[in-house]
Amino acid sequence: MRILYYTWFENSQEDMEETLLLLGYEVVKCSIPFQDYENDEMFRQQLSEVVENYGCDCIFSFNFFPIIAQIAQKFQLKYISWVYDNPHWTLYSPSVKSDYNYIFVFDQAQYFRLQELQLSHMYHFPLAVNTRRLCGLLGTPESGVSSGTESMLEVSFVGSLYENNLYDQIQYLPEYLKGYLEGVMRAQQKIYGYNFVEELLTRDVIEQMNAYISMELPKGYLVRKREQYAAMLNGKITCNERIALLECLSQNSALTLYTASDMTKVPNAKAGGTVNYTQEMPKIFRNSKINLNITLRSIQSGIPLRALDIMGAGGFLLSNYQPELAEQFEDGKELALYGSVEELQDKVTYYLSHDRERQEIAYHGFQKVQKLFSYETQVRKMMEFAQV
Repeated sequence: MRILYYTWFENSQEDMEETLLLLGYEVVKCSIPFQDYENDEMFRQQLSEVVENYGCDCIFSFNFFPIIAQIAQKFQLKYISWVYDNPHWTLYSPSVKSDYNYIFVFDQAQYFRLQELQLSHMYHFPLAVNTRRLCGLLGTPESGVSSGTESMLEVSFVGSLYENNLYDQIQYLPEYLKGYLEGVMRAQQKIYGYNFVEELLTRDVIEQMNAYISMELPKGYLVRKREQYAAMLNGKITCNERIALLECLSQNSALTLYTASDMTKVPNAKAGGTVNYTQEMPKIFRNSKINLNITLRSIQSGIPLRALDIMGAGGFLLSNYQPELAEQFEDGKELALYGSVEELQDKVTYYLSHDRERQEIAYHGFQKVQKLFSYETQVRKMMEFAQV
């Protein structure tokens, strides 16, 4: 079986290619640039030539690309896409309806929403981490064994502050409308495990927003304005939440922030700069006493890739409550979850002073990820679903 792997230089490309080869597939890797998700004749011609010249049997990509779906349908090849962005607007393209598509989405709430489109082959499918590579880089974690707590970072966060979110780019909103939206965002910021932003965007509110906000998608996309506006507000909520939580923690703990974002937003944190996904980031996770995950609010139920990255590296994970994290992992045994600012502060204080317990939780988290969410496990299941 020869798979055409279309890559856009995503962080996971090496892990996916390694796993496909390990499972016995032939891989033709391709990264031809394109100008338009729907229509690009040059791309269409070039990718078609790759399919024909190499005799590819199916196509794979992280995230869904309508133009690739069109090419797969032309050659009657299965197109497997593993979606790890949410929102991912191309899933509302007319091309998503092709029977040759096999679409795997990591967020169950996103999966349920997409069921309205009545797609032939769509699956709720969590993301994965390459524990084989991470153990080769860092060594396999062992129960109760630490690299020396005195030399470890206290609290680390790797990620964006989302300060360039779409909401902050709006030029003007009437005060009454802005007040309503900011009230919705403040309320949602206090709640974990249930997202009600979309419910509070009534028809009247949406009509008012339409007068001041332009969010156009290609013609034929089957997405409602309510979903687009909710995603925009969720981005802003994430920005507010991350800055507030990190600034709060930095007052009492040694917090290191690894980001390309504006560090003046969290002035008491130590700047760690940006880090490479495959080499530097896992070392931070292994060598930090506490690794924070603050989920993008558009991910309403799913397990974020960052959470798996942390546990897969043998790091201790302290995350906001996420329904699927709570379903798959035991709080206090394999990770730690918080549901409020106060609980976050309390758990940071507690776990910084309970080394042995923290180390055991990190070890059990790694074991669970290695068993259920390794690339080898997940990709094998994916290919069984797609029957390739």
